[in-house]
Amino acid sequence: MTIDIAFKTPDALVFATDGLATVMEVDARGQERFLSNMANVEKLVPLSGGRLLAMFNGVGSIGGGTVATSLRAFDDRAPLKEGESVGHYAKRLHTALETQALRRLGTLPRPFHLILGGFAPRPAEGVEPPSLWSIQWSVNSSIPTTPSPLLHTEEEGGGERHRFGVHYAGVTEAVARFVEGYDPVLPERLAVLLAGTDAEDGPPGLLEQLAQEARRTGVPAEPLSNEQASTLARRYARRVLRAGFFSSPQEPLSEHFSLQAAVDYCVFLAQCAYARENLSPTRRGAPRVGSTLQVAYLIPDRPAHLLAGIRLGVRLQGMDGGLP
Repeated sequence: MTIDIAFKTPDALVFATDGLATVMEVDARGQERFLSNMANVEKLVPLSGGRLLAMFNGVGSIGGGTVATSLRAFDDRAPLKEGESVGHYAKRLHTALETQALRRLGTLPRPFHLILGGFAPRPAEGVEPPSLWSIQWSVNSSIPTTPSPLLHTEEEGGGERHRFGVHYAGVTEAVARFVEGYDPVLPERLAVLLAGTDAEDGPPGLLEQLAQEARRTGVPAEPLSNEQASTLARRYARRVLRAGFFSSPQEPLSEHFSLQAAVDYCVFLAQCAYARENLSPTRRGAPRVGSTLQVAYLIPDRPAHLLAGIRLGVRLQGMDGGLP
């Protein structure tokens, strides 16, 4: 899988994504088998004359060439209009991509996740912060595909409230561990541990076991049914997860944080993901992240600037040039 990293400051956007595509085959039992890697696949695309940046992960095509080809074809027909917001463009793009996928493939290929960023129309005074938007087709078909804002909220009658810092998608485990201090799958594992699963033959969660134990050993009272105990367990599992164990306070962006620091930080986080996916002793199968890192930044009144590709990897050499 791909790592997508976006860093937002009040006056700049930095995007970084790796360029490796992994082709897998799924057998009748649902097991994945590695087929091949394709290096340097274009996954970061400037649009509308460099006024927008887009990067994506997941499927490589939505019918009719690569995803990059589809993005450019749409943008050639309907680029960002004068005075148009990034969010409005994202909604137009979302509609066009879904229409194309349904017309050519008959379904929305999943998973697919696109991050779009750019600057809103310039206000009368000052510079409006950049905005990020997400278009996602999850493997869970019940999740809505409507574009959603990232690192900002839109309040009716109150304008936008912006946050600044990093957003990441795709192969996020190592990045989340470094940025947030915990593995992002822990909340899901804890929820299953506390509340169990919906499987008929699955074991009950710890909270349901506690409720059943209290029913057996506590003061005689109206007994709880199994369904009531399960409902109670799920309600308290949600309360445990909302208690703040897996949320870190939003620290304000340092006033000394520069564009160069944002670029360096994005590259560093991509290297974290590379090391976790490829160099971990517990990794199974072919490398899933790597190739050349694609990096670009966007600042007001200038087209997006693509930086030289950065080869992800770790190589240690001794004094004689060989491995230690």
